[in-house]
Amino acid sequence: MTYKLGALLLSILFLLSACSDSGASDKDQEKQAVKKASVAKLTEQEVKSALKNDIDSIFNAFDKAGKENGWSTANKADFNKLGPSVLPYATETFADQTLKDLAGEYFCECDAPFHPGTDFDVRFTYEQDKNKIEASSIDPATELNMGTLWTFELVKEDGDWKINKWDSKSLQGDDIKLTKEEAKTILSRNGETAEFVKSYESKAAGGTAYLFNVKSSNGERQAAISSKDTSIVSNNEDETEAPEQEKVQTAEETESSDNADTQSSEQEKGNTKADYAAKLSATEQKEKHNDYQSDYQMIEDYGYNYQMWDGLLNEIYGVLQKQLPASDMAALKVKQRQWMKDRDAAAQKRYDEEGGGSLSRVVQTEELAKQTKERCYELVNTYMK
Repeated sequence: MTYKLGALLLSILFLLSACSDSGASDKDQEKQAVKKASVAKLTEQEVKSALKNDIDSIFNAFDKAGKENGWSTANKADFNKLGPSVLPYATETFADQTLKDLAGEYFCECDAPFHPGTDFDVRFTYEQDKNKIEASSIDPATELNMGTLWTFELVKEDGDWKINKWDSKSLQGDDIKLTKEEAKTILSRNGETAEFVKSYESKAAGGTAYLFNVKSSNGERQAAISSKDTSIVSNNEDETEAPEQEKVQTAEETESSDNADTQSSEQEKGNTKADYAAKLSATEQKEKHNDYQSDYQMIEDYGYNYQMWDGLLNEIYGVLQKQLPASDMAALKVKQRQWMKDRDAAAQKRYDEEGGGSLSRVVQTEELAKQTKERCYELVNTYMK
């Protein structure tokens, strides 16, 4: 009897030990799986997507909280209300420091640029060390803002990549040695295509500039970009020419010169209010409005309309830079910055009102197209000669 009892106890102990070993083995396997997943190398596109999602989500949270609470220069933001909505996309350290400080400035009703660019198509680099990624990208200059170098740090927490750091540095005074291909990428946006014309020494750029013919559905224009800092260079500046030599002008050269003068005169005529009134009407005829079977088709068409009007807006703005006195242009730049903020806020409001589904993207894109179209008409009718 004692022997049987002892054997039974030994069997029970053996089974418990086996179960324990099996449980430990399962846990070890789970730990190894988590560890393996945590160090998986991301592709360049995956890093870009993670950054874009975090950045856009953070600023959507800022805009939504600002509207809900009426934050402004006079009514300071309360980060205790804002903080929880950004934590899915930012580490607590980044939220408590950088984003908290940003909230104190963001609702200032001023023209300061806060949002890092999220195209990431100009000189994007990244390096991953297990659960940390360091990345950088150039946010090119616009008609309103200087080019910027942005650096980012992502860390993986609870299975998600979150922003742990970002920093910016103006390219003003730098020489980043922008390549011709990078300049082409900058100008080939919003449905436009850029065709390289030449490189030349630009006084305005203080060095090399790249000149392109830029084509869109609205026509063709010329644009030049500084290789030093991505700034937009006036394409009608005087270039350094070889010393003139006295010579007898042939009949052929006289005819060529007359044709050039005629072409220049016609080009100036093409930049009048009447000319752009016709362009506005022609662009409106090209808008896409179909009988839609899905939200996706609506997003696609409204996106086309928005890009078309945005391209024309940039073209009109470029003409006004040549027509308006410097003081008037400076005042218009301030108004244009504010208009861009108001347009984006109106589009975000439409998005929030629809609750964030696919229809939200439809109405958001529709609002962007509508506001941009209205701004084109306003600039032509108010400022163009």
